[in-house]
Amino acid sequence: MEIDLKKFEQLKATGELPSPKGAALAIVRLAQKDDVSGSQLEQAIKSDPAFVGRLLKTANITGRESGRPIASVHDAVNVLGLTVVRNLALGFSLVSSYRGGACANFDYPAFWTRAIVNALALQSIIRRTRGANPEEAFCCGLLAEIGKLALATVHPEEYAGLLAKLGSGETSSAESDALLRAAEVDAFALHHDDLTAAMLSDWGFPAVLLEPLYFRRSPERGNFLPDSRSERLLGAVRLADAVSDVCLAAPDARLSLMTALTECAAVLKFEPEVLENIVDGVVRDWREWAMLLQLDSPEPVPAFARLLHPEQSAVGDEGSPSGSSFRVLLAGEASNERKALQDLLLGLGYQVFIADNGEMALELALVVQPRILIADWQMPELDGIQLTYALRDTKLGRGMLVLILGAQEDEARQLEAFAAGVDDCLSTPVNVGVLAARLRTASRMFQLQEEVQQDHEQMKHFAAELAVSNRRLHEASVTDELTGFHNRRYAMDRIETDWAASSRSGRQMSCMMIDLDNFKRINDTYGHDVGDKVLVGVASVLKKTLRSHDVICRVGGDEFLVICPDSDIQSVRLCAERLLQAVDAMVIDTPRGLVRCGVSIGVATRSADMVNTGMLIKAADEGMYQAKISGRTMVVERFD
Repeated sequence: MEIDLKKFEQLKATGELPSPKGAALAIVRLAQKDDVSGSQLEQAIKSDPAFVGRLLKTANITGRESGRPIASVHDAVNVLGLTVVRNLALGFSLVSSYRGGACANFDYPAFWTRAIVNALALQSIIRRTRGANPEEAFCCGLLAEIGKLALATVHPEEYAGLLAKLGSGETSSAESDALLRAAEVDAFALHHDDLTAAMLSDWGFPAVLLEPLYFRRSPERGNFLPDSRSERLLGAVRLADAVSDVCLAAPDARLSLMTALTECAAVLKFEPEVLENIVDGVVRDWREWAMLLQLDSPEPVPAFARLLHPEQSAVGDEGSPSGSSFRVLLAGEASNERKALQDLLLGLGYQVFIADNGEMALELALVVQPRILIADWQMPELDGIQLTYALRDTKLGRGMLVLILGAQEDEARQLEAFAAGVDDCLSTPVNVGVLAARLRTASRMFQLQEEVQQDHEQMKHFAAELAVSNRRLHEASVTDELTGFHNRRYAMDRIETDWAASSRSGRQMSCMMIDLDNFKRINDTYGHDVGDKVLVGVASVLKKTLRSHDVICRVGGDEFLVICPDSDIQSVRLCAERLLQAVDAMVIDTPRGLVRCGVSIGVATRSADMVNTGMLIKAADEGMYQAKISGRTMVVERFD
């Protein structure tokens, strides 16, 4: 990927290229600092409530598999990481700041709609291929065509004229996109993919995704090694493009795009079920993101199964389908009777596929996935019964309607067919009225199945949303908003749990009670805003200094309880001494000068005469009180 950066630098020097603004700019600048603190970043994020909502949405999508709800900015930053948060701030800022512009023929709403669909698709695909960070993929997908917006922003009149000549402001076809790139090169000496790659690279986006993005329209130019990471990422980017094409196409154009979609999925060896989950998930999340980003609500997109296998919702009294047609597979040797049956089905509006023998029918069935199989009883390679056995062993074949044609067989032979999974046996020559009746029955059966499936999916979706809402409410009820630590309610439940585990295992457990020294004087002297800043600073020191398995809870205004499972008094005291020094070295910069704060710490370990958690907490609390009256900023042990 070779890009002439000279032209990019010239455009950048104009100061007109799309760039983050407001709180997003502050977040981006903070993220570039090596010494940025979590509290500084969180304060910058919280200054933009709209971004907070979008950040939590992204974090909760990330946490779906773990089932962990994200209800605070602090947790969202921890889950996503600094780089992703920065890139999200940048991307969402551009969405908010460039909803419209001076380029008359550039469809700004359509541009951002495609951007969010592409972002969701690429994130979902990368989550399954595990070739990169899914959240970074979301950011890259969101800005995958930012070069178009940049050209429309820097050269609004020229770009409007260029789009007018091409006759389209937003197009997704490879041919039209190639024409657009050629016209851009003639007009501006670079095209939008060049500009996109240069801008994303300048913003620090992951290099591993930039080349696949750049070569997605012309994969042959990428020269990626077979089965390499870059080639797999290229396949993911191309599949995301294909998903976006299908989702955003007019209803009558979607079917023609499905071939390209399934071909892209095949490159990644995605089964139909995986592709179905991806597309349906994108459509579901797209609706939610459209509301969150204040984009136009998406037009209804059918479930992926309907896109892949168009079928009628009902069959009329004459037996002809109303709406899209079923796929029917006719299996049997070529004959006048088969030709007549094919013409009949085509005349009724069905999509008909032909196989000359049982083995070919099995292979074709797995590819075209028909809803109905009409097979001759006797066929080369596999006969009708053997073919039915083979299909019923697959997930696809279990839901297929199978009709067997042949001369009237005896009862034992028919019982054998039904035992194999055949739905009905029809005598030849076929009675058209009987066949139409069977098809009407099939239509009703498939329609009911789909209604049940839709109800089931809606219930699953509702249950999942309810579970997430309940987890968020529970998390909010046990979380301290200022520090992000758990609150007293959680602390009391957690210490009981760890006490019970200690009782079963016989292992020691300890706890600390921590109280800020002279905190009331800080509030009275500097104000409660500075007091909150001090609390956040102490919380940050606690998090960095204490061990990963220690459970930190804010149980009062300036009091913290630390639960230390599997810990004896020596290890807890060492940890408390380390914490004492770290807090003592902390300095808070305020408009009225520097503020220092110490802590008094009481530590206690479970002893044989302690019968409940209350006695352990009381022992630590007494240690903390002793530290206070002995001069503060010290650690005191209490054993009973």
